[in-house]
Amino acid sequence: MPYQLPTDPSIASTDPLGIHDVEHPQQSEVLDRLLEGAIVRIASNAPLVDVLPGVIEDIAYTVHGNGTLDISHLRDYLLLHQSSLSAETITFLLSTARILPDHFPTHSLKTLDTDGDTVSCNGAQVNVLLAHQFLGTLPQVEGTSWGIPCFTAWFAANPAHQQAVDGYLATVFHFFAQGGYPETANFDFSVCTADDMPDPSQCDQLPHVQLFRTVEESEPSNAPGTPFVLVAANSQPGPGPTATQEERLQSASPALSTSALFTPIIADRAVVVTSAFPVHAAWKGHNRTARLERLCGVEERLSRRYILADALQLDVEEAAGGISDLQSGNVEREVKKLFAAFSGAAKMLAVEGSQEQCIIEAGAWGCGAFGGNILVKTVCIMIASAMTGVVVHLTLLEQRAAHIEAITALLEKNLTTKHLWKCISNPSMRTAKSTNDIMHPFGITLPLLRTP
Repeated sequence: MPYQLPTDPSIASTDPLGIHDVEHPQQSEVLDRLLEGAIVRIASNAPLVDVLPGVIEDIAYTVHGNGTLDISHLRDYLLLHQSSLSAETITFLLSTARILPDHFPTHSLKTLDTDGDTVSCNGAQVNVLLAHQFLGTLPQVEGTSWGIPCFTAWFAANPAHQQAVDGYLATVFHFFAQGGYPETANFDFSVCTADDMPDPSQCDQLPHVQLFRTVEESEPSNAPGTPFVLVAANSQPGPGPTATQEERLQSASPALSTSALFTPIIADRAVVVTSAFPVHAAWKGHNRTARLERLCGVEERLSRRYILADALQLDVEEAAGGISDLQSGNVEREVKKLFAAFSGAAKMLAVEGSQEQCIIEAGAWGCGAFGGNILVKTVCIMIASAMTGVVVHLTLLEQRAAHIEAITALLEKNLTTKHLWKCISNPSMRTAKSTNDIMHPFGITLPLLRTP
């Protein structure tokens, strides 16, 4: 179903603030008056800390009927950084939002659902969408539960992770200060499924997984070329005020934030694969330790392709007598999700006519806040890698020493896909309660493995 943009002429406005001078204006007319008025005020040297929060509040009330939007933190941020934020930057943001009808004359977006569905946008179109995400004009997508797909979650007082939110704000303001994306830039989003996945129990291929250690998470990596990054996404992707991998990467590559519009819900059988997006910011750490390391100038920007793949939310599941990952259907679900991810990456390269080797960068996907077990997830990654022929660079924190030892031993076994599948999908695995219980069927017993 197409996603309706706020400038659709069919949307009437009650104009609760009396912005327009006609009795029954279109919402698009009221929005344009609000944006035009803000631009005029900036040109008259009104303080940005008054103009920008004010127009966002007016939009929230006019478009969404929300008269209590909290933007205290945005005001604080603007006050703190008023010497480095220019009127030209905010004027460009507002002016970009005004030209949405020029770039989307149907006033709607195609949403992705079926295997192979692809949306392509040029740089100017993405700039427009990002401007509207910042201003909070976009409506909540039907069927989603987390609110409007905008950046307004960054604006509230006492953000869940202020250091991360300030990094997100710094990046988006820097993005508009640099003039956004050139119109010649191209951004592709494609849905891929595991509908054509072969039977892993009949596959003799070996995995192509290389294990790396790191002291601290770092994005982007120093890898050459333009690898794919496996993102532990929410099934309803979008920006937020914490420091998850998904949120950090959507901020670092701003175009990725628009995935919330094209794929508001990632189907259980699907993933979203992108073309190469420029990286505008470098990050260190994860969750509580996450911090913006630096903003990247035009000449130093790397590019990354992304795979949005939602892992099972095992943190909300109770496993009766065993590890949640190993309960009925869970391994099968994760292998299918990863097969869709890896085969989708290979297909994206083929469509682009690229001769690059298909390399996927992965961390502890589906672990941490998702509640997954790193050993089980690694076996799933190995199986999907073998069936698709892609190379996976798996990077784990050094503090996972026992898990790294086990995974190293597992990789050294050179087990085929069908052997891995036979072991990990065996119903007897459902009673496994420790890492040794998981590794024993693979012929691995390490005395150091005492953690679950």
